[in-house]
Formats: sequence, C-alpha cells, structure tokens
Amino acid sequence: MRNIFLPVISWLILLNISLSNEVFANEVNEISVEDGYVRESISGTSISSAYMTIKNLSSTDTRLVSASSEVSERIEIHQHTMVDGLMRMRQRDYVDILANNSTVFQPSGFHLMIFNLKEPLKAKEKVIITLHFDNQSSLEVNYTVQGLKQKKHHHH
Repeated sequence: MRNIFLPVISWLILLNISLSNEVFANEVNEISVEDGYVRESISGTSISSAYMTIKNLSSTDTRLVSASSEVSERIEIHQHTMVDGLMRMRQRDYVDILANNSTVFQPSGFHLMIFNLKEPLKAKEKVIITLHFDNQSSLEVNYTVQGLKQKKHHHH
C-alpha cells in the first residue's frame, strides 16, 4: 500500500504544478491591447506619449504597474484630471484593469509618458513597448507612431 501512495501523490503534485502553469500562461493571453499608437515627437523635444485600450478578458482584476521600451529608459503612467477647472497631469503608480472590462488610455485621460527619447519618433515608425502587470506577466505591444496634426493659422 505504501508503494502505491508515494507515486500517486507525486503524480498529483506534478499535475497540480502543470495546471498552475497553464492557468498563469492563460492569464497573460487574456490581456489584449487594441488601437495602440504613439505620438510623433515634437521637433526639439525628447518626449512622447502612448495611447491604447487594454482589455482584460479574465475573471480576475489586474494592474498595469509599469512600461518599458528600447526607445527610452523612462516611461511613466500618467493621468489627466480636472481640478478646480484646471487640467492637471499626475503620475500614477498603477492603473487597475478590471475583470471582463476595458481601460482606455487616451488624450485627457490615462496615458503613458515617454521621456528622454533616444531618437525622435517619426510618423509611421513602429515602437515596441512592454506593459508590465502586477501578476508578474508582461505583454509586448507593437505601436505605430502617429503624425502630429498641423493646424493652419489664418492671418487677416
């Protein structure tokens, strides 16, 4: 009886480890990013910003805690808010991505600020940014650089 017990317990432990790894791998696949783009950098500056919609298709809340890229050594999570009628931008330590929900990163809301660009970003280039979540998972996202819209000024 004792000889059968040890292999059965060993098999159950291995099965449990295997299933745990599979669940962790699926958690990564249950986060997706849509409509991602990075703004073209303004001539003479070394900053940009990134926008997207992060979808959490899992039944577990997660948090975006940081981002990284080869184009810059410093990317921060920021949020624009209205305070006393003034628009303010604040750095955030994280952004919650609720279960079975989406969080939009857009101008005048959540966004990624990219500081100290190594090279200026030009329209139609590709930029890879890795998003890091609180469950130790990461997701590489391929963003397209979107050109700056030039407003025409009329002089009378």
